[in-house]
Amino acid sequence: MLLSLFEGFLIYKLAMETESFNIEDFELNISLFKLVNENRSIFMDNLFTITSIFGRAEVIVIILLFMILKKRFLEFRLLLLSSVITAIIVVTLKIVMAAPRPASMLDNVHLLQPYYRMSFPSGDSAVASIVLVFFFNRSNLPFRILLVVYWIIICYGRIYMGVHFPLDVLAGFLISLISMHVAKSVLGSHMLKTLKNIFSKQNVS
Repeated sequence: MLLSLFEGFLIYKLAMETESFNIEDFELNISLFKLVNENRSIFMDNLFTITSIFGRAEVIVIILLFMILKKRFLEFRLLLLSSVITAIIVVTLKIVMAAPRPASMLDNVHLLQPYYRMSFPSGDSAVASIVLVFFFNRSNLPFRILLVVYWIIICYGRIYMGVHFPLDVLAGFLISLISMHVAKSVLGSHMLKTLKNIFSKQNVS
C-alpha cells in the first residue's frame, strides 16, 4: 500500500515536471501580484520587512507556551493540532507543487527576501490565518480589529515583498480554515475518547 502511494507520488511528480505545470501561471494571479508589488515606497519596504517576523511559526510556539503557563490546556490542544495539520498540508503542497516564486517567473519584481522556489502555498499567511481564525470568536471588537489588521499586514506583505502570489496567500488562509475545522472535529469526536480509554487501560495494566 505504502509502496503504491510512493510510486503514485513519483509518477505525479514526474508528470508535473514534464508538462511544466505551474499553478501560479494565470492572468488574474499575475495581474493582482503586479498591482500590489509595483506600488512601492521606502516606508512600505521597512514596514513589511519588520512585520514579516510575525508571520513565522515561532509566533504559534510563543502563543502555545503562554497557554501552558496559563493552564489553558483545551485551547492549547486545539491550537497545537490545527497548527500541526496546517504545517503538514503546507509543506506537502510546497514539495508536490514546487511552484516558482514571482522572481523566478516575472521580470522587475520588487524582491525584499531572496526566495525563488516553493511558492504555493504561503506558510506565513497560513500562520497569520491560524491566529486570526483561532482568536477571532474569542475576542472583543477592538481585539478583532487588531487581528484583522495583523492578518492583512502579513498577507499583503508577502505579496508586496515579492515572495508570494495572491493565490498562495488565499491557499494559506483556506488551509488554516480547513485545519481548524478538522482539529475541532477530531478533538470533539468519539475517536479521541476511544484513544483516551485505550491509553488509560494500558497504563492501568
